[in-house]
Amino acid sequence: MKNIIVMSGDIGSGKSSVAAALKQLTGYEIIGTGTIQRAIAKRRGVTTLELNKISQTDRSIDDEIDSYVVETGKTQDHLILDSRLAWHFIPAAFKVFLSVDPVVGAERVFNESRHDENNPSLEATLENNLKRQVIEDQRFQKLYNVNFRKYDNYDLIIDTSYTLPEVIAGKIKDCFDKWLSHSSYPSLWIAPRKLLPTQPVKAVTGEDYELSNNGILENQAIDVFVCNGFIYIRDGHKRTMAAHKAGCDLIPAKILTEELSAELSPGLSAGKLASDVTLSMLHDWEAALGFKYTMYPEKAPAGF
Repeated sequence: MKNIIVMSGDIGSGKSSVAAALKQLTGYEIIGTGTIQRAIAKRRGVTTLELNKISQTDRSIDDEIDSYVVETGKTQDHLILDSRLAWHFIPAAFKVFLSVDPVVGAERVFNESRHDENNPSLEATLENNLKRQVIEDQRFQKLYNVNFRKYDNYDLIIDTSYTLPEVIAGKIKDCFDKWLSHSSYPSLWIAPRKLLPTQPVKAVTGEDYELSNNGILENQAIDVFVCNGFIYIRDGHKRTMAAHKAGCDLIPAKILTEELSAELSPGLSAGKLASDVTLSMLHDWEAALGFKYTMYPEKAPAGF
């Protein structure tokens, strides 16, 4: 266990902004390997997307980044390290994954308008991000036999889609302090609007159900499971609805499984329960809570 916070995350999840806010709370130095990647790309005269493609056959790029991270973990302390794979190379660190809705992440990247990335439109940015994600996933699996998007690799997962970096940083600091003192804390914090129901709205509310925020407590995490990148509610529909209505940015959750074949109850696997969720159920959930998902399972992003 070291006083090092390592942050991995989705493209556009705001790692740099969260790291800056976290530095204000901890006083820790920030080291970002994204800066190293961009420097390598610039030196080679390519974009970061092109660099990722080159990395599939040129191991020296990964070796250069990896060596830097490993040495940092051995020789330094009281750090915030922004790196896709630092959790793998510094196992004694507090490992954080920042997740983000793909469309929200694309909007952030597009609005940054980085000159070294070919993002002429929001649609192109989303497509580039998804391509880059696939390339990274394949490369990390091939080189290290790891899936860096698997939540089980991390001590804390936080959804940054609809929450300010300062709030995210505060939540990381709170959980980090509990981790250091060996106290318990919810390992997942997610925006209520990112959660998909597994029950029809009518079965959840009932005619006499009155929404309140009584169930929104940090020690009452809802139960969820992950399927093909989407997070489904297993238990806690009413608390999720209450969180929506109360305007909560984040709700605590416990991940039951990330495996499609895992049984959630006798004869019912996570994959089967997810497949039973229809678009009609999701639209009813949206109508009841007054929002729209940006993406649906097996569907194209809304509005594209």
